[in-house]
Amino acid sequence: MRAVEPLDSGRYKVRYRYGVSARTGRPAQKSQTFGTRKEAQRFAQLLDVIGPQRALDQMFEESQLEEIPALDQVAADHIDLLTGVEEGTRLNYRRLWARTWGPLIGGLPATQVTRDDIARATNVLADRYSAKSLKNQRGLLAGVCDRAVDLRYLPSNPTKRLRLPRSKEEDREDMRILTPAEFAGALDLIRPHYRPFVRFLAGTGARWGEAVALEVRDVTMPNIRIRRGLKWSPDNNRRIGPTKTRRGNRTVTLPREVQADLEALAADRPGDALLFVAPRGGPIKHRTFWSDIWLPAVKHLSPRPRIHDLRHSHAAWLLAAGTPPHIVQARLGHESIKTTVDVYGGFLPDAQVAAAAAADAVFGSVPRELD
Repeated sequence: MRAVEPLDSGRYKVRYRYGVSARTGRPAQKSQTFGTRKEAQRFAQLLDVIGPQRALDQMFEESQLEEIPALDQVAADHIDLLTGVEEGTRLNYRRLWARTWGPLIGGLPATQVTRDDIARATNVLADRYSAKSLKNQRGLLAGVCDRAVDLRYLPSNPTKRLRLPRSKEEDREDMRILTPAEFAGALDLIRPHYRPFVRFLAGTGARWGEAVALEVRDVTMPNIRIRRGLKWSPDNNRRIGPTKTRRGNRTVTLPREVQADLEALAADRPGDALLFVAPRGGPIKHRTFWSDIWLPAVKHLSPRPRIHDLRHSHAAWLLAAGTPPHIVQARLGHESIKTTVDVYGGFLPDAQVAAAAAADAVFGSVPRELD
Protein backbone atom coordinates (compact mmCIF):
# COMPACT_ATOMS: atom_id res chain seq x y z
CA MET A 1 0.00 0.00 0.00
CA ARG A 2 1.33 3.43 -0.89
CA ALA A 3 2.54 5.77 1.82
CA VAL A 4 0.35 7.99 3.99
CA GLU A 5 2.17 11.25 4.82
CA PRO A 6 1.37 13.11 8.06
CA LEU A 7 1.25 16.89 7.66
CA ASP A 8 2.11 19.61 10.16
CA SER A 9 -1.53 20.67 10.12
CA GLY A 10 -2.54 17.32 11.61
CA ARG A 11 -4.04 16.08 8.34
CA TYR A 12 -2.76 13.24 6.15
CA LYS A 13 -1.75 13.21 2.48
CA VAL A 14 -1.79 10.40 -0.07
CA ARG A 15 0.12 10.93 -3.36
CA TYR A 16 -0.82 9.15 -6.59
CA ARG A 17 -0.45 9.51 -10.36
CA TYR A 18 -3.49 10.11 -12.50
CA GLY A 19 -3.91 11.43 -16.01
CA VAL A 20 -1.23 13.16 -18.11
CA SER A 21 0.54 16.44 -17.34
CA ALA A 22 -0.12 18.99 -20.08
CA ARG A 23 3.33 20.46 -19.46
CA THR A 24 5.50 17.36 -19.45
CA GLY A 25 3.30 14.81 -21.20
CA ARG A 26 4.05 12.34 -18.44
CA PRO A 27 1.66 10.90 -15.75
CA ALA A 28 0.50 13.75 -13.54
CA GLN A 29 1.34 13.81 -9.84
CA LYS A 30 -1.72 14.42 -7.65
CA SER A 31 -2.62 14.14 -3.98
CA GLN A 32 -5.59 14.00 -1.61
CA THR A 33 -5.62 15.07 2.02
CA PHE A 34 -7.76 13.60 4.80
CA GLY A 35 -8.67 14.53 8.32
CA THR A 36 -7.74 11.15 9.82
CA ARG A 37 -5.12 8.51 9.17
CA LYS A 38 -7.86 5.90 8.82
CA GLU A 39 -9.51 7.77 5.95
CA ALA A 40 -6.14 8.27 4.23
CA GLN A 41 -5.24 4.59 4.58
CA ARG A 42 -8.59 3.53 3.13
CA PHE A 43 -8.05 5.76 0.08
CA ALA A 44 -4.50 4.45 -0.35
CA GLN A 45 -5.83 0.89 -0.27
CA LEU A 46 -8.51 1.69 -2.84
CA LEU A 47 -5.85 3.20 -5.14
CA ASP A 48 -3.92 -0.07 -5.06
CA VAL A 49 -7.00 -2.25 -5.61
CA ILE A 50 -9.26 -0.41 -8.07
CA GLY A 51 -7.16 2.46 -9.43
CA PRO A 52 -7.38 6.25 -9.13
CA GLN A 53 -10.65 6.95 -10.98
CA ARG A 54 -12.73 4.32 -9.22
CA ALA A 55 -11.08 5.14 -5.88
CA LEU A 56 -12.05 8.80 -6.29
CA ASP A 57 -15.59 7.81 -7.30
CA GLN A 58 -15.89 5.54 -4.29
CA MET A 59 -14.69 8.20 -1.87
CA PHE A 60 -17.08 10.73 -3.39
CA GLU A 61 -20.05 8.39 -3.03
CA GLU A 62 -19.16 7.69 0.57
CA SER A 63 -18.78 11.39 1.37
CA GLN A 64 -22.17 12.07 -0.23
CA LEU A 65 -23.73 9.24 1.76
CA GLU A 66 -22.41 10.74 4.99
CA GLU A 67 -24.46 13.86 4.27
CA ILE A 68 -27.70 11.85 3.91
CA PRO A 69 -29.57 11.64 7.23
CA ALA A 70 -30.78 8.35 8.61
CA LEU A 71 -34.51 7.70 8.51
CA ASP A 72 -34.53 8.25 12.28
CA GLN A 73 -33.54 11.89 11.70
CA VAL A 74 -36.18 12.37 9.01
CA ALA A 75 -38.75 10.94 11.43
CA ALA A 76 -37.62 13.26 14.24
CA ASP A 77 -37.89 16.30 11.95
CA HIS A 78 -41.28 15.17 10.64
CA ILE A 79 -42.68 14.89 14.17
CA ASP A 80 -41.12 18.16 15.34
CA LEU A 81 -42.56 20.06 12.38
CA LEU A 82 -46.11 18.68 12.52
CA THR A 83 -48.67 21.46 12.79
CA GLY A 84 -52.06 21.40 14.45
CA VAL A 85 -51.10 18.76 17.03
CA GLU A 86 -50.66 18.98 20.76
CA GLU A 87 -47.34 18.40 22.49
CA GLY A 88 -48.69 15.23 24.06
CA THR A 89 -49.47 13.87 20.60
CA ARG A 90 -45.97 14.77 19.44
CA LEU A 91 -44.46 12.88 22.37
CA ASN A 92 -46.67 9.87 21.62
CA TYR A 93 -45.39 9.84 18.04
CA ARG A 94 -41.78 9.93 19.20
CA ARG A 95 -42.38 7.00 21.52
CA LEU A 96 -44.27 5.10 18.84
CA TRP A 97 -41.38 5.50 16.38
CA ALA A 98 -38.81 4.51 19.00
CA ARG A 99 -40.48 1.19 19.76
CA THR A 100 -41.54 0.21 16.23
CA TRP A 101 -39.89 1.44 13.03
CA GLY A 102 -36.85 3.05 14.65
CA PRO A 103 -35.10 -0.17 15.79
CA LEU A 104 -35.92 -1.94 12.50
CA ILE A 105 -35.26 0.60 9.73
CA GLY A 106 -34.48 3.90 11.47
CA GLY A 107 -30.73 3.49 10.97
CA LEU A 108 -30.97 3.21 7.18
CA PRO A 109 -29.89 6.22 5.10
CA ALA A 110 -33.02 8.01 3.95
CA THR A 111 -32.05 7.44 0.31
CA GLN A 112 -31.81 3.68 0.72
CA VAL A 113 -35.13 2.77 2.31
CA THR A 114 -36.91 0.33 0.03
CA ARG A 115 -40.35 -1.26 -0.09
CA ASP A 116 -38.71 -4.58 0.78
CA ASP A 117 -37.17 -3.05 3.93
CA ILE A 118 -40.56 -1.80 5.01
CA ALA A 119 -42.29 -5.08 4.16
CA ARG A 120 -39.81 -7.04 6.28
CA ALA A 121 -40.23 -4.61 9.18
CA THR A 122 -44.02 -4.80 8.83
CA ASN A 123 -43.95 -8.58 9.11
CA VAL A 124 -41.86 -8.33 12.27
CA LEU A 125 -44.24 -5.82 13.84
CA ALA A 126 -47.27 -7.89 12.81
CA ASP A 127 -46.13 -10.61 15.21
CA ARG A 128 -46.11 -8.13 18.09
CA TYR A 129 -49.07 -5.86 17.49
CA SER A 130 -52.71 -6.05 16.49
CA ALA A 131 -53.80 -4.98 13.02
CA LYS A 132 -55.34 -1.80 14.47
CA SER A 133 -52.04 -0.83 16.12
CA LEU A 134 -50.11 -1.69 12.97
CA LYS A 135 -52.38 0.57 10.93
CA ASN A 136 -51.53 3.49 13.22
CA GLN A 137 -47.83 2.66 12.93
CA ARG A 138 -48.08 2.56 9.14
CA GLY A 139 -49.71 5.99 9.19
CA LEU A 140 -46.73 7.46 11.04
CA LEU A 141 -44.24 5.81 8.69
CA ALA A 142 -46.15 7.04 5.64
CA GLY A 143 -45.84 10.61 6.89
CA VAL A 144 -42.10 10.18 7.45
CA CYS A 145 -41.65 8.75 3.96
CA ASP A 146 -43.68 11.60 2.47
CA ARG A 147 -41.15 13.97 4.02
CA ALA A 148 -38.30 11.91 2.54
CA VAL A 149 -39.95 12.25 -0.88
CA ASP A 150 -40.42 16.01 -0.45
CA LEU A 151 -36.71 16.34 0.40
CA ARG A 152 -35.86 14.21 -2.67
CA TYR A 153 -34.25 11.47 -0.67
CA LEU A 154 -36.76 8.99 -2.14
CA PRO A 155 -38.34 9.01 -5.61
CA SER A 156 -41.71 7.82 -4.26
CA ASN A 157 -43.30 6.74 -1.00
CA PRO A 158 -42.57 3.01 -0.48
CA THR A 159 -45.48 2.62 1.98
CA LYS A 160 -48.09 3.23 -0.72
CA ARG A 161 -50.33 0.22 -1.40
CA LEU A 162 -48.50 -1.79 1.26
CA ARG A 163 -50.91 -4.47 2.46
CA LEU A 164 -51.16 -5.03 6.18
CA PRO A 165 -51.78 -8.44 7.75
CA ARG A 166 -55.39 -9.17 8.62
CA SER A 167 -56.44 -8.85 12.22
CA LYS A 168 -56.15 -11.99 14.28
CA GLU A 169 -59.42 -13.07 15.83
CA GLU A 170 -57.82 -13.22 19.27
CA ASP A 171 -56.68 -9.60 18.87
CA ARG A 172 -60.12 -8.25 18.12
CA GLU A 173 -61.77 -6.21 20.82
CA ASP A 174 -65.48 -6.61 20.11
CA MET A 175 -68.07 -4.14 21.23
CA ARG A 176 -70.20 -5.23 24.15
CA ILE A 177 -73.71 -3.96 23.54
CA LEU A 178 -75.76 -3.88 26.71
CA THR A 179 -79.42 -4.79 26.43
CA PRO A 180 -81.85 -2.33 28.04
CA ALA A 181 -82.39 -4.88 30.83
CA GLU A 182 -78.65 -5.27 31.42
CA PHE A 183 -78.19 -1.51 31.53
CA ALA A 184 -81.06 -1.10 33.98
CA GLY A 185 -79.61 -3.81 36.21
CA ALA A 186 -76.14 -2.26 36.16
CA LEU A 187 -77.55 1.21 36.84
CA ASP A 188 -79.28 -0.08 39.97
CA LEU A 189 -75.84 -1.13 41.27
CA ILE A 190 -74.23 2.26 40.57
CA ARG A 191 -73.93 4.53 43.59
CA PRO A 192 -76.70 7.16 43.51
CA HIS A 193 -74.25 10.07 43.19
CA TYR A 194 -72.97 8.69 39.87
CA ARG A 195 -76.25 7.52 38.32
CA PRO A 196 -76.86 10.83 36.45
CA PHE A 197 -73.35 10.56 34.99
CA VAL A 198 -73.90 6.98 33.79
CA ARG A 199 -77.36 7.82 32.43
CA PHE A 200 -75.80 10.73 30.57
CA LEU A 201 -73.13 8.51 28.94
CA ALA A 202 -75.71 5.94 27.88
CA GLY A 203 -78.31 8.54 26.87
CA THR A 204 -76.06 10.68 24.68
CA GLY A 205 -73.22 8.42 23.49
CA ALA A 206 -70.72 11.03 24.66
CA ARG A 207 -67.13 9.97 25.17
CA TRP A 208 -65.80 9.82 28.72
CA GLY A 209 -63.40 12.71 28.12
CA GLU A 210 -66.20 14.86 26.71
CA ALA A 211 -68.55 14.15 29.62
CA VAL A 212 -66.10 14.93 32.42
CA ALA A 213 -65.12 18.22 30.72
CA LEU A 214 -68.67 19.57 30.54
CA GLU A 215 -69.50 22.75 32.42
CA VAL A 216 -72.81 23.98 33.78
CA ARG A 217 -73.06 26.62 31.03
CA ASP A 218 -73.01 23.86 28.40
CA VAL A 219 -76.54 22.86 29.48
CA THR A 220 -79.11 24.63 27.30
CA MET A 221 -82.26 22.58 27.76
CA PRO A 222 -83.23 20.35 26.08
CA ASN A 223 -79.71 20.19 24.70
CA ILE A 224 -76.12 19.82 25.80
CA ARG A 225 -73.30 21.58 23.94
CA ILE A 226 -70.15 19.46 23.62
CA ARG A 227 -67.13 21.63 22.84
CA ARG A 228 -64.25 20.25 24.88
CA GLY A 229 -62.62 17.01 25.96
CA LEU A 230 -60.29 15.85 28.71
CA LYS A 231 -56.86 14.92 27.39
CA TRP A 232 -54.32 12.60 28.95
CA SER A 233 -50.79 13.55 27.96
CA PRO A 234 -47.94 11.00 28.02
CA ASP A 235 -46.59 12.58 31.21
CA ASN A 236 -49.94 11.77 32.90
CA ASN A 237 -51.04 15.39 33.16
CA ARG A 238 -54.76 16.05 32.65
CA ARG A 239 -55.92 19.06 30.71
CA ILE A 240 -58.95 20.28 28.82
CA GLY A 241 -58.57 20.61 25.06
CA PRO A 242 -60.60 20.47 21.85
CA THR A 243 -62.80 17.50 21.02
CA LYS A 244 -61.35 14.51 19.20
CA THR A 245 -62.53 15.65 15.75
CA ARG A 246 -63.98 18.77 14.15
CA ARG A 247 -67.44 17.20 14.14
CA GLY A 248 -66.94 16.37 17.79
CA ASN A 249 -68.14 19.94 18.43
CA ARG A 250 -71.85 19.25 18.50
CA THR A 251 -75.17 19.86 20.20
CA VAL A 252 -76.99 16.77 21.47
CA THR A 253 -80.66 16.66 22.45
CA LEU A 254 -81.09 14.99 25.84
CA PRO A 255 -83.56 12.23 26.74
CA ARG A 256 -86.19 13.46 29.20
CA GLU A 257 -84.78 11.52 32.14
CA VAL A 258 -81.29 12.92 31.48
CA GLN A 259 -82.79 16.41 31.21
CA ALA A 260 -84.19 16.03 34.70
CA ASP A 261 -80.79 14.88 35.99
CA LEU A 262 -78.96 17.85 34.49
CA GLU A 263 -81.51 20.41 35.62
CA ALA A 264 -80.90 19.27 39.17
CA LEU A 265 -77.12 19.25 38.73
CA ALA A 266 -76.98 22.69 37.12
CA ALA A 267 -79.34 24.46 39.51
CA ASP A 268 -77.81 27.42 41.38
CA ARG A 269 -74.25 26.66 40.26
CA PRO A 270 -71.82 28.99 38.42
CA GLY A 271 -71.54 28.54 34.67
CA ASP A 272 -67.87 27.61 34.70
CA ALA A 273 -68.31 24.83 37.29
CA LEU A 274 -67.84 21.24 36.15
CA LEU A 275 -71.21 19.62 35.51
CA PHE A 276 -70.20 16.18 36.79
CA VAL A 277 -67.99 16.00 39.87
CA ALA A 278 -66.83 13.45 42.43
CA PRO A 279 -68.76 13.22 45.73
CA ARG A 280 -66.29 15.54 47.47
CA GLY A 281 -66.01 17.88 44.49
CA GLY A 282 -63.37 18.02 41.79
CA PRO A 283 -63.25 16.08 38.52
CA ILE A 284 -64.24 12.43 38.25
CA LYS A 285 -61.10 10.32 37.85
CA HIS A 286 -61.33 7.48 35.37
CA ARG A 287 -59.26 4.93 37.30
CA THR A 288 -61.15 5.46 40.55
CA PHE A 289 -64.53 5.41 38.81
CA TRP A 290 -63.70 2.21 36.94
CA SER A 291 -62.46 0.27 39.97
CA ASP A 292 -64.82 1.59 42.65
CA ILE A 293 -68.02 2.31 40.74
CA TRP A 294 -68.17 0.67 37.32
CA LEU A 295 -66.55 -2.71 37.95
CA PRO A 296 -68.77 -3.68 40.93
CA ALA A 297 -71.85 -2.80 38.86
CA VAL A 298 -71.00 -4.92 35.79
CA LYS A 299 -68.83 -7.74 37.12
CA HIS A 300 -71.82 -10.13 36.94
CA LEU A 301 -72.16 -9.56 33.17
CA SER A 302 -70.32 -11.76 30.70
CA PRO A 303 -68.53 -10.64 28.70
CA ARG A 304 -67.94 -7.69 30.99
CA PRO A 305 -68.66 -4.33 29.33
CA ARG A 306 -66.26 -1.41 29.38
CA ILE A 307 -67.33 2.14 30.18
CA HIS A 308 -66.86 2.99 26.49
CA ASP A 309 -69.42 0.31 25.63
CA LEU A 310 -72.10 2.71 26.87
CA ARG A 311 -71.30 4.78 23.77
CA HIS A 312 -71.52 1.70 21.55
CA SER A 313 -74.75 0.65 23.23
CA HIS A 314 -76.28 4.09 22.67
CA ALA A 315 -75.55 3.92 18.94
CA ALA A 316 -76.89 0.36 18.66
CA TRP A 317 -80.10 1.28 20.50
CA LEU A 318 -80.70 4.22 18.18
CA LEU A 319 -80.12 2.25 14.99
CA ALA A 320 -82.23 -0.66 16.19
CA ALA A 321 -85.06 1.82 16.81
CA GLY A 322 -84.83 3.07 13.22
CA THR A 323 -82.85 6.28 13.73
CA PRO A 324 -81.18 7.25 10.41
CA PRO A 325 -77.40 6.68 10.37
CA HIS A 326 -76.63 10.34 9.61
CA ILE A 327 -78.44 11.36 12.81
CA VAL A 328 -76.42 8.81 14.79
CA GLN A 329 -73.25 10.17 13.14
CA ALA A 330 -74.07 13.71 14.25
CA ARG A 331 -75.01 12.59 17.74
CA LEU A 332 -71.77 10.66 18.26
CA GLY A 333 -69.57 13.30 16.61
CA HIS A 334 -68.11 10.98 13.98
CA GLU A 335 -66.08 12.81 11.36
CA SER A 336 -67.46 10.59 8.58
CA ILE A 337 -70.70 8.66 8.21
CA LYS A 338 -68.53 5.83 6.90
CA THR A 339 -67.25 5.39 10.46
CA THR A 340 -70.82 5.12 11.75
CA VAL A 341 -71.87 2.59 9.12
CA ASP A 342 -68.65 0.56 9.31
CA VAL A 343 -68.79 0.27 13.10
CA TYR A 344 -72.52 -0.02 13.68
CA GLY A 345 -73.98 -1.08 10.32
CA GLY A 346 -74.85 -4.51 11.65
CA PHE A 347 -77.40 -2.93 13.96
CA LEU A 348 -79.42 -1.29 11.18
CA PRO A 349 -82.99 -2.60 11.57
CA ASP A 350 -84.40 -4.96 8.95
CA ALA A 351 -81.30 -4.68 6.76
CA GLN A 352 -81.05 -8.45 6.34
CA VAL A 353 -84.83 -8.77 6.11
CA ALA A 354 -84.90 -6.25 3.27
CA ALA A 355 -82.12 -8.12 1.49
CA ALA A 356 -84.00 -11.40 1.80
CA ALA A 357 -87.16 -9.73 0.53
CA ALA A 358 -85.29 -8.48 -2.55
CA ALA A 359 -84.11 -12.00 -3.26
CA ASP A 360 -87.67 -13.30 -2.76
CA ALA A 361 -88.90 -10.85 -5.38
CA VAL A 362 -86.48 -12.35 -7.89
CA PHE A 363 -87.32 -15.93 -6.96
CA GLY A 364 -91.02 -15.16 -7.25
CA SER A 365 -90.64 -14.40 -10.94
CA VAL A 366 -88.85 -17.67 -11.66
CA PRO A 367 -91.02 -20.83 -12.04
CA ARG A 368 -90.28 -23.33 -9.29
CA GLU A 369 -89.03 -26.63 -10.58
CA LEU A 370 -91.23 -29.60 -9.88
CA ASP A 371 -89.70 -32.42 -7.84
